[in-house]
Amino acid sequence: MILSKGGSPDVYDCNADKSGLLRLTNTREDESSPCWSADGEWICYATKMGERRVLCKVSASGGAPQRIPTSGVLNPTEPDWSPDGKWIAFTSQMSGFEICVVPAGGGAVTELVAGEDPSWSPNSRTLVFTRREGGRRVLSLLDVPTKQYKDVSRITGSNSQPSWAK
Repeated sequence: MILSKGGSPDVYDCNADKSGLLRLTNTREDESSPCWSADGEWICYATKMGERRVLCKVSASGGAPQRIPTSGVLNPTEPDWSPDGKWIAFTSQMSGFEICVVPAGGGAVTELVAGEDPSWSPNSRTLVFTRREGGRRVLSLLDVPTKQYKDVSRITGSNSQPSWAK
């Protein structure tokens, strides 16, 4: 979870009953979009280092945060860890919004499709995401290996920040 205690938002962990609150980051930067690794050992989040957005991970039990390299893309945000633990999908904010994936340990980034707000399906193959079409936002499903996507039937109301039930 993200909390702000008199400063910038930091990443915290706690039990479901809100006991055992543990501060995992303590920076002047705004951490955002935390997500858990499949094994529950790590939390990935977006933050700033200097003037650039980056992805980091921190052990759920505490310790020093580690940067996840995302070579070749700028301003990664909105990470989502794949259920099989192998990949992190994220939105890159360059000239537009792009859905990308990077190995969980960092490395070569694969740009997939224009869009934002990625969320992995339980099979670690498909992402649901939002893409902009004209003046509206459309929910789409992306087959990651083939980079093919199809739109979900229009749903009334806001079509943003989709998430798979886990």
